This record gives sequence, structure tokens and C-alpha cells, in this order.
Amino acid sequence: MKLWEESQDEVRKVRMDREMAKSLLKMIETRMRVLEIMNRKEFASLVVESYYEIIKEAITALMAIDGYKTLSHEVLIGYLKEFFPEFTEHEIALVDEFRKMRNNIAYKGFFISPDFVERNEAGIKGITLKLLQILKEKIG
Repeated sequence: MKLWEESQDEVRKVRMDREMAKSLLKMIETRMRVLEIMNRKEFASLVVESYYEIIKEAITALMAIDGYKTLSHEVLIGYLKEFFPEFTEHEIALVDEFRKMRNNIAYKGFFISPDFVERNEAGIKGITLKLLQILKEKIG
């Protein structure tokens, strides 16, 4: 993860975009419905990837509301850490771990153990729900 203050060359200030945030929220809700029916043992890697995509889209939507844009997933997590103190260091570290795993899945064909999902799903789901609550409040 990159710290927010160290990554300003990877962040653009843009016009606030609530409509983009609403659209991303709709996609997040769609992904969450799919995630509910996904077999955890058979599709553990896809479960991890899905949770990460939901979190990434939620942070991207929050940035859009605040008038920021980045292509860096590390900067997204730095933004979350910088501007949302309701997330603990442990939660930020878990999101970053999911980011790294998602990259291994997407670019190296890495398979996740169902045990990993079992051990971490409650935590990552809590982070996801907290992000969605914040996003819905900011959208209004």
C-alpha cells in the first residue's frame, strides 16, 4: 500500500461525480448478490477476487464523490487509510492482503485455499459492509 501523502503524482483532482458513485454502487450490489451464491470451497479464489473488486469499487466511488481519481490500487487503500479513521490498521492490512492475492489470482493463476476464505471472510465482509454504509451516506 502507498501512503496518501506519498502518492500525489498518481492522483488526479477531478470534478465530483456522484452519478459514477451511484453506478458503482449498483455494480457492487450486483457483485454481492453473486457472491452470496458462490460455493466457497470450489471457488475460493473467485470469492477473494470478488470481495476485493467490491472494496476497490467502493473506494473508487468514495474518491469520485470527493473529486479524486487514481489508477493505482495501492493508492486506493492509502486513501482509505488517510480519510476514513473508522478503519483499523488490521482492516487496512486485510484489504491490502486481498489486493495482493487478487493480483496473484489475476496475473499468475494463483489458487486460494478454502481455509483462507473461511478464516478471513467475516473480517472482509465487515469491511465491505462498513464501506457500503459510508458510501450510501455520502451519496445521500
